[in-house]
Amino acid sequence: MTLTMTPTGAANGKRRLPIQIANEARMIEATIDLLGEHDVTHITSRMIAERSGTATNYITRYFGGRDALLAATADELGRRIAGGMEALDDRDDMSDPLDMLRAVVGLPEGTIWFALLRYLAARDVTRTRDGGTRPPLVAACEHVVARMFRIEGEDARLWANVFLTYMMGGLAFNPLLGTTDDEGERVLGTLGRVVELVRDNRIPLER
Repeated sequence: MTLTMTPTGAANGKRRLPIQIANEARMIEATIDLLGEHDVTHITSRMIAERSGTATNYITRYFGGRDALLAATADELGRRIAGGMEALDDRDDMSDPLDMLRAVVGLPEGTIWFALLRYLAARDVTRTRDGGTRPPLVAACEHVVARMFRIEGEDARLWANVFLTYMMGGLAFNPLLGTTDDEGERVLGTLGRVVELVRDNRIPLER
């Protein structure tokens, strides 16, 4: 099953009413709250409806089903993490790249965002891409990487991919591998230093 999440009204060419937009936001917020308390596999449509103060059938009416609501929730978490990255980018005490990387990886939404994406990937659910553009999280990561390491263009996109992959891989496998927080920071620091060496042309980057 491959599902691309599109709000029901938009799919039918209908204008979404303010009450629908408000209910969608309440259901997404309720889902985020529940993800902070339960494994995603244990969250039911009834739990989401009760937490959001909506009816269970609203999930299908507005989103097309539970998985599509979860996909919309993943997008919202991605936007929040992107906002967190942008806030870090404005801080004067984030001049050191390693400090910035530690802060980005430690954003509180990251853990539930990754767990949700892992669940959706296993179910072959495709997230919304806002008209075909890259997710906000990816664009924000590219911006932060470009700022931290003074690189741009394809190199910024490449290293944003590396750091996002590290973040997702670390959240998935560090507990399994027994990786300590200190070891994780050493890996992160090593990645940062490698980027700096590539930027300074001390290590050639394959083109």
